[in-house]
Amino acid sequence: MRILHLNEHYPPLVLGGAERSVATLAEAQVRAGHEVFVVCTTSGDFAEEVREGVTVFRIPHCTTFWSEDWLQHNGLERLWRKASMPFNRGQRMHFAKLLRQVQPDIVHTHSMNDVSTGAWVEAKRQGYPLIHTLRNYDLLCSNGAMYHNGLTCGPRCRLISIAKQRQHRCIDGVVGISAEVLQLHCDHGLFAHVPQACRRVIWNSARVAGADTAYLRPPRDGKPFAFGYLGRLAEEKGVGMLIEAARQLPVDRDWEMVIAGRAPGNGNPFSGAAAGLPVRFIGQVEPLALFEQVDVLVAPAIWPEPFGRIIVEAYSVGVPVLAADIGGMPGLILGDHTRWLVQPGDVDGLSDRMMRIMADGRAALPSGPDFDPVIAATEPDTIARAYESFYRTFVQPEPRAA
Repeated sequence: MRILHLNEHYPPLVLGGAERSVATLAEAQVRAGHEVFVVCTTSGDFAEEVREGVTVFRIPHCTTFWSEDWLQHNGLERLWRKASMPFNRGQRMHFAKLLRQVQPDIVHTHSMNDVSTGAWVEAKRQGYPLIHTLRNYDLLCSNGAMYHNGLTCGPRCRLISIAKQRQHRCIDGVVGISAEVLQLHCDHGLFAHVPQACRRVIWNSARVAGADTAYLRPPRDGKPFAFGYLGRLAEEKGVGMLIEAARQLPVDRDWEMVIAGRAPGNGNPFSGAAAGLPVRFIGQVEPLALFEQVDVLVAPAIWPEPFGRIIVEAYSVGVPVLAADIGGMPGLILGDHTRWLVQPGDVDGLSDRMMRIMADGRAALPSGPDFDPVIAATEPDTIARAYESFYRTFVQPEPRAA
């Protein structure tokens, strides 16, 4: 099968989980014998390369400014960029040319925050089957998170997304990376045109670079009990709440917190809040570099995380996760939910869980085999087979030669 993916970014540029998930899927599809192509945007000129067997086309963003320069522009400039994105003629022309060049059996789109949904219209116009994976909420919210400045997004976000919502009718099939993210879109009236048989829930695959099947995490005996966080340093991710909870932990216990990731733009908006606490900010690092320094990962999101890729990554190297009971994360958490889930935004509840986990000690933490059900269900080759099965709903197999 010739598969053409479209996502706003692609490695080596990684701003979130979508880039890693799309790359993992594309590479697994190559291993399965498919011809795989990816289109993404770039701040430079058009470029073509091959990465791990995947042909990658990087097309110019053709907008007023590159997404990484977001904080350098005022609110009006940002609003105009968002509102005009569905009508980005430059991106659509590049995509139309690549469609004619590749002639895929199926077009598979992903995060469209920074990509013109005019690509959907173009795929439909040229007659290619089109499926879309819901990796965020960009069809419902202009920033893709359903959360802005401490509040759930309101009518203005949905107004800016109207053009995308009209163009989404070009989509033939839809996948949610969790049942929750798919249901939320359907509850808002989207994908009503898509038959039930053409809707699917397929989890993300997630594995950690440097941790193969023989990997054993170094023992942490004799070291301070460490909680970790890995992700974007942003309020909606619950970083501020996590630091508030840490301030309530007993000072007479040997513990620390390791926070990895970066904030949008420059600087660290949480360094002041963490002053005087045993909290280390280690910047943006590979997941394994953090996991080897912690006993428990905390995923304290306030916004409805569509999936919770970091949970699967942590499980794959034997690190348990304390997560917020929101979005797609509860479906991934194994074990006693009263121990490993906390209400989003509940600082006291989070602090209490952290204290209980620390008091019980390392010996009471779940170990590698406890995470096997989630690990098995998210194997890259398993996810690739699930997508291939879904593709077959729209692509008829070529007849065998006599």
